[in-house]
Amino acid sequence: MKSILKQYKTKSVNQLIKPFPGRWVALSQDDTQVVSVRKSFEAALNEAHRKGEVRPHIVKVPDGSWSAIVF
Repeated sequence: MKSILKQYKTKSVNQLIKPFPGRWVALSQDDTQVVSVRKSFEAALNEAHRKGEVRPHIVKVPDGSWSAIVF
C-alpha cells in the first residue's frame, strides 16, 4: 500500500513542477500546491515563508539535462 501511495504522490509532484524547468519551486509541506517559483533557492524559500509555509519542500526542477534536487 505504501508504495502505491508513494508512486501517486510522486506523479502529482511531477505534474506540479513540470511547468517550471530550471527554476526552484517551493511546495507546500503536503506537496499538494506550488507556493513559490524563483531563480534561486533562497528566494523560493523566503517567499514560501512570507506566504506562511513553515516547512516547504524546495525542488530544483530539471531542465531536461539532469535530475531534480529536493531539499
